[in-house]
Amino acid sequence: MQSIALTLEKAYSFELKKPRGYSLHDTGKVYSFGWMYDGSTVKMEVCDGSVAVLYEDGGTINVEVFAERGQRCWEDNVKAIAWSIGVDEDLGSYYAIARGDPLVGGVAETMPGLRLRSCSVWCAVLIAVCQQNASFKQGWSMLYRLHLLASRRLRTPYGLYLETPRPSKLSYEVLREARLGYRAHTVMELARRRVEQLDCSSVDSIREVHGIGPYSYALTRLLACRDYLTLPLDRWLKKLAAEAYGVPEHRAGAELSARFGEWKGLAALHTTIGFDAEPLRRALERLRRGENRPGKTEPSPVSLWKYTPPTALPVPR
Repeated sequence: MQSIALTLEKAYSFELKKPRGYSLHDTGKVYSFGWMYDGSTVKMEVCDGSVAVLYEDGGTINVEVFAERGQRCWEDNVKAIAWSIGVDEDLGSYYAIARGDPLVGGVAETMPGLRLRSCSVWCAVLIAVCQQNASFKQGWSMLYRLHLLASRRLRTPYGLYLETPRPSKLSYEVLREARLGYRAHTVMELARRRVEQLDCSSVDSIREVHGIGPYSYALTRLLACRDYLTLPLDRWLKKLAAEAYGVPEHRAGAELSARFGEWKGLAALHTTIGFDAEPLRRALERLRRGENRPGKTEPSPVSLWKYTPPTALPVPR
């Protein structure tokens, strides 16, 4: 039987000035589940039991904060919303490099208003673990099932929101049902170490956890801390970069660093978007044809939200 949703109350509202060229829609729809983006509004966690709803109105981004009755943690976190959606981030120097690039040029051309939407360290490391040795569909299917099984449902006037599963709600049984496989041991160890309490000043401690290697650590720092100096380099990106730049695979990481410098992590993320995170063989075929624009296959990082509604299964228990 599906759990009863907790109805949130409006706690606060404010406006952000939308900078010229910024796109809330592009920012909101990339790598989003259906409860995070619905084609018009963006929803994001502010803290436990609190959700912000964002929508554009001309040159303004309206922000409405909804919270569980008696929950005041949003007061300490509401100022971070603008940072989380990158609304004041200047990517001019990155796009100057990215335009015309065989890996990220398509994203630079078609989605110049895109910014990284950051999340908590706990959310980021769950994404990173689910992406280990998995395709886009496999990894995000694991994470989707995990939310359906273990998330609290929070009701806002703009629809349901599924909270990031709390560590206390996780068990080997739930993780097996979500089909995480061997990754379950890593997630349970992260939960035991109370990683949900970490922030970007203490995120380095996840490196002590068995199952968190250089790729997972770099992806966590990228998604949680907007640390573009970190490069989540996996076999997929290594082979694409080697092909794109005509270098040996063992030089792919160094080549990305040389080309993009402080923006190499963002370039890695934009490569997955530009090639719709397709399996390596198809991504290489697209690279050779110059098809580096997103939206050529479904589902993809820009359309995941269409296929992941918050009420797909009668769970959690």
